Amino acid sequence: MPRTSLQKGRACTSCRRRKIKCDAKQPTCGPCIEVSSHCEYSEDRATQIRSLEDEISVLEARLRDLESGGNGSKGNVDLQQTGSEVYLYPPTYTSDQVSPSGFEDLPPMIHRMLMHNFLHKSCSLGFFLHKERFRNSVLQSVDTSTLAPTCALLNTSYLWGMHLSSSGNPPEQEATLVSRALQSSAHALLEEHPQKVIQCIQSEVLLANYFYRADKILQARYHGTSASSLVLSSGSHRIRTPSPEASGQITVSLNLWVPPTDAVEEGERINEFWTVLILDTFWNTIYGIPSSIPYTTTGCRVDSPWPRMMEDYTESPFHPDFRSSQTITRFLSGVTDNNNSPKAILAKAAVLFERATFAGLEFKSNPGCQEPLANFNSLDNIIQRFIENIPPIERQSKIPLDYQLCMCSLAHASDIQLHRPFAVESNISRTRILKAADAIVELIDLWASELDFIESMLAVIWAITCRVFIDESVRLQCMEALSHRSDTQTSLHASCEHIMTIMEAHPFPLMRNQLSQIKQALAAT
Repeated sequence: MPRTSLQKGRACTSCRRRKIKCDAKQPTCGPCIEVSSHCEYSEDRATQIRSLEDEISVLEARLRDLESGGNGSKGNVDLQQTGSEVYLYPPTYTSDQVSPSGFEDLPPMIHRMLMHNFLHKSCSLGFFLHKERFRNSVLQSVDTSTLAPTCALLNTSYLWGMHLSSSGNPPEQEATLVSRALQSSAHALLEEHPQKVIQCIQSEVLLANYFYRADKILQARYHGTSASSLVLSSGSHRIRTPSPEASGQITVSLNLWVPPTDAVEEGERINEFWTVLILDTFWNTIYGIPSSIPYTTTGCRVDSPWPRMMEDYTESPFHPDFRSSQTITRFLSGVTDNNNSPKAILAKAAVLFERATFAGLEFKSNPGCQEPLANFNSLDNIIQRFIENIPPIERQSKIPLDYQLCMCSLAHASDIQLHRPFAVESNISRTRILKAADAIVELIDLWASELDFIESMLAVIWAITCRVFIDESVRLQCMEALSHRSDTQTSLHASCEHIMTIMEAHPFPLMRNQLSQIKQALAAT
């Protein structure tokens, strides 16, 4: 018998997402019966999609140019280059037509454009999965057998792709994708997908970073805490641990994670843990909240090795017998290691930033106690040695400039956090924080003008740096013979205003909020 092809748009949502052939039988199609998957059908939108094709086709040449490394390959795709609005969905499309998981197919060209924008900046957004494998899974043809990502990860990727579009799009477009991403993330662990746990964690990280950038702190903390809970529940903090039974670790209660099939999947899980730890330690410290991953306690002892570049896991895989133990504890004890990948440096800098903040405050509150003094001196030595050994920023590195700038700046910010509580009464501490602040300004002078995207953490780090100069200016105002120090005070104001100029060039909501606070503090001097 001649084979009949299924009419376009008739396949169920699950088969479309998994990119497999669907027989369209209702209420449950054959492929969904075989894998016990929830089978859903959305309304036929073939006519609606065809109405978009004329508007989208003019963008195809632009996309091919970007993907082939043409003149625009360094930028993001603009969804409005036709001069008219290009909608993700027709204006009559309603949320009632979205599946309970929050997922609905996008027109193919829009799908490719959003993914191009997202993948272009993925390293700076907390993306820890293997980039090429992910690219292949989302940009594949329907005839391949590669498993597509979960709905949650697709929707959060679309959200970032829209946010990174090179010009403003209608606000309702991004709001629609926010709603879809939130809805699908709530259903992430209910999906029938072998990688649903790690992709759920990836989705939560992307959402947390999106909301921190949008200066929506409560939402960001919610998703960051969810990611932290999942990595602890799934045991990501003890990969390659020597003896799980005797290590005193938290018992894993969520048996949702299938073993990694190769070195890449293991690398993804190692990098996933450290990405979540960086997110948790930095932002919780900024807002004065205890870490959701209490890595200094016995129950949450971190044994997973420091993160590496993804290619390192395949080019230099771990020996089957390799074991890792007390990774952070050894680092904070001053034990040196050979892992100096950019990802490891950023993770170490985040740990130092958190430890320095609380160690400085603890020593300030208990100046006569020996333990806080010992912790302070130990961290002081570790931070100085750590900064000295950070490799210089490289323009040709595979790691984006903004990522490298963030990693170096965070290390100097750790020095500021440790000594800032003592800057008023200690010349040594005051000299240290001014030196660290000058180092951050030097990094800004060298690299900030080349960036079209700024890590959200840099908004806070630059604000911290400005406050160093403002505090020193205030101190000078309170001293006698101010006229003899006017040149110094002018220099301090110039450094602060220089940072503010760079901040004004990147006006995302978090940056605007930090800049507003700095302007108020500067005006008060």
